[in-house]
Amino acid sequence: MRPASGEPTAAKKIASVLVVAGETSGESHAADLIRSLRTRLPEHELEFFGSGGTRMREQGVELLMDVSQLAAIGPWAALAKAANYWRFFRAVLQAARERKPRFAVLVDFPDFNLRLAKRLKRLGIPVCYYISPQLWAWRQSRVKLIRRYVDLMLVILPFEKDFFRSHGIEAVYVGNPTASRLRHLGYLEADRKVGENEPPVLALLPGSRQKEVEQMLPVMLEAAHFVQKRIDIRCWIIRAPGLRAGIVRGICDDWRCDNVQTLSLEIQSGKTDEFLLQADVAMVKSGTSTLEAMLLGIPFAMVYRLSLVSWLLLRPFVKVQTYCLANLVAGRRIVPEFVQRDATAENIGAFLVNVLSDSSRKSLVVENLRSASANLGEGDSYEEGAEQIVNTFFSPRN
Repeated sequence: MRPASGEPTAAKKIASVLVVAGETSGESHAADLIRSLRTRLPEHELEFFGSGGTRMREQGVELLMDVSQLAAIGPWAALAKAANYWRFFRAVLQAARERKPRFAVLVDFPDFNLRLAKRLKRLGIPVCYYISPQLWAWRQSRVKLIRRYVDLMLVILPFEKDFFRSHGIEAVYVGNPTASRLRHLGYLEADRKVGENEPPVLALLPGSRQKEVEQMLPVMLEAAHFVQKRIDIRCWIIRAPGLRAGIVRGICDDWRCDNVQTLSLEIQSGKTDEFLLQADVAMVKSGTSTLEAMLLGIPFAMVYRLSLVSWLLLRPFVKVQTYCLANLVAGRRIVPEFVQRDATAENIGAFLVNVLSDSSRKSLVVENLRSASANLGEGDSYEEGAEQIVNTFFSPRN
């Protein structure tokens, strides 16, 4: 009921909240979580500050640093950005001391955020962690930091809840944000049929960072050429937002020059999932895009390749035998994983040719992807995450 004319409205309660994301995908999910928090707490004036990007800025977050100044892949890239990390670390702690936020939401970005959680707890600031580091895969010793310094652990993969419980942490599964985003866009119910008279589309998703694209794209081009020599296809390279088009074109030109081969290619720029939705099959770098392909029901081969030195250094620390998130969610291998020396044009191409030429094989793969997608549930990750935060940090006792 609206107040009578001249009757004062109740003043909103002001609550300051620190939010720290270190990559584009994380800041996008953080923005949707912030939107849900504002909706659930209309009686509060929520003042968000921290690090993010365009999406968080649109949600009214005061950015102390943009994610473009923080995101890095690999130790050398991280070292190059060390000065930015240290500058932001000091800035965010100083802001936390001055503003005394009611709580902090730390989004993925573990090397930075786990250190920050420790310092925030010393300042008496409760910590919520949204989107867990993949501790089940490697560097499990860091689970001790979460047990000690994180008050609310919100995870986005179903099996992560059991992993943390086995380490004495009551994590909460709030649904998967990738599934939530695709559901909001209406993509999970969309009709993916391409024109009947057109050749099928093979999509190449080599990653979002220059270093990984330089590693993945040449072998994907080789595999696409293997397929195109046997089946009439259209080949799309889906360029991730933030990756310069010149980098992709340069890799393609170098590959053509070195191999003196012809391959009909189209470089698609824009929202990755919009183009992936139109594909018949795909090659996908290990990562979140494998979840997108799984949710959209697109048969794909997961491809991952590092330099030999990096592989030999990192492999002893990896605790899992499967690298594909779709297979981990399914609890079994439903799509092939072509890793390191197995990532050859012949291996990858043979699988794709088989799927494209055998409709029953393709139908079985799609059925398995749909079944695995159901394991993520139908909950809205942002709404459920916001509910957990409200219940934890805005209950009467707080």
